[in-house]
Amino acid sequence: MPRSPQTDRDHAAPGEPDRPLSRILRSAPGRLLLLPLLLFAVWVAETFFFQGRQQIILHPEPSGLLFYTLMACIFVGIVLPVVLIRQAFIRGDVNMHQLGFRPLKRTLLMVTLTVLVIWLAVVLQNPFGPDRMALLSAFLLLLPTGIASAMVCYVLIGTHVQALVRERGVLVAILAGSLISGLLFALTLPAHMPGAATIETAVRFISAGILVALFFFAVRDVWAVSIVVTAGLVWLIAGWLDPAEIARQAAVCAAAALLSAGTLAAIQWYLSRHYVTIPAPAAIPR
Repeated sequence: MPRSPQTDRDHAAPGEPDRPLSRILRSAPGRLLLLPLLLFAVWVAETFFFQGRQQIILHPEPSGLLFYTLMACIFVGIVLPVVLIRQAFIRGDVNMHQLGFRPLKRTLLMVTLTVLVIWLAVVLQNPFGPDRMALLSAFLLLLPTGIASAMVCYVLIGTHVQALVRERGVLVAILAGSLISGLLFALTLPAHMPGAATIETAVRFISAGILVALFFFAVRDVWAVSIVVTAGLVWLIAGWLDPAEIARQAAVCAAAALLSAGTLAAIQWYLSRHYVTIPAPAAIPR
């Protein structure tokens, strides 16, 4: 009996040894769940060693902050997820719309609406009181972490979990993606702030993680969800931040934020030039 294209893809090429591990990684659970979770584990470990253990967020020393941004946020948190995303797109598991890489006009619209909503929240309750410059400085400090969190937890793992269980229906797939990606976001707390993982803080991170996941699946925009994640981190850990210390390192915080945002912009430009999702026309009833 002839094999389906999916079955062909899950077997080794002629002349290539078909090892058990290779076979597992080529299977749907392997490539859609195991590989993203392995990358998540590596990213969390790097976040702990390069940021959490050194308390870079609490004490943003220039060389440490830039090294953490380059290694944990950009390389492992942004670039490597795109490698897995590209493979999933080529296999037909996900498309660019589902991943949140949308046309420029739509992205600008969603970013504008997201910023307006966040600004309204700031007007109602600024975690730094009347000091709005402290809020902006904290946002720039946490933007590399926010982009990496969005890419790993939501753009990568959330969409891949959805693809893995999509045969169970849209609602189940989105709920599964939201729950798992939200819980994984909460698991980053000990890496970011070792010793601060109390039950109350964990509940806040879990609630924020699931709400952000639902937001991502609703808007499907990588920039909008990165902004929401960063704003959420600011509200969640504002009590541990020292505005005066962040202000002294405003230049390096802005440089780290620009590096991360520039990398994400370059990736979106590359994907838009080389990959496109074409909507299939609806079938015409006879």
